[in-house]
Amino acid sequence: MAPTESLVERFGTFTIIVLGEVVFNVVEGLSASPHDFTTIATGMIGLVVGFGFWWLYFDVVGGKLPKSDGGSLANWILSHYPITLSIAAAGAGMVSLLERAHDASTPAATSWLMSGAVAVGILSLIPTTRALADAGRLAAAYRPLQIAMVLGAVASVIIGVARPGPWLLALLLVLVLEAVWVVAVRGFLLAGAWEGVET
Repeated sequence: MAPTESLVERFGTFTIIVLGEVVFNVVEGLSASPHDFTTIATGMIGLVVGFGFWWLYFDVVGGKLPKSDGGSLANWILSHYPITLSIAAAGAGMVSLLERAHDASTPAATSWLMSGAVAVGILSLIPTTRALADAGRLAAAYRPLQIAMVLGAVASVIIGVARPGPWLLALLLVLVLEAVWVVAVRGFLLAGAWEGVET
């Protein structure tokens, strides 16, 4: 089976649908919680966690064709499952995060769910990037990015162990996602990967 633009588009659409779960669960969590500054601020930061997944996925692997050999194509397809599962898990954690927005420390289960989702989501992008047709041509961009992904996953786990308050947990996870995204953008710009791309 040869990879096509249609196949890539379908996986991108599926990822967008799953990202919608983050928004839905933030709204559900806000509906079931007091409407005060702390809860609303936690919800807004939680939304940015979803945006972080969005930016990473679509700037790093979204819309890019995988290699045509069977092994790479299989890795590309299979690696999408933990990516989308991680996004869905982060969305599921939003309800508990908002319900406990005033707690001094995030409940252990919620903390592990959120930080684990970010860690697994970031790590799952590594085999996806390696399966891309541009992986060889843009090795100078992808190599440091993959290192940043591993470091970001480790940082996410440390945040989960620390169990800060819900708003701070969400903010720290946003910073992890943003740091990895910045490495990606810098690498692609230096490699000239986005030259001539219409914005």
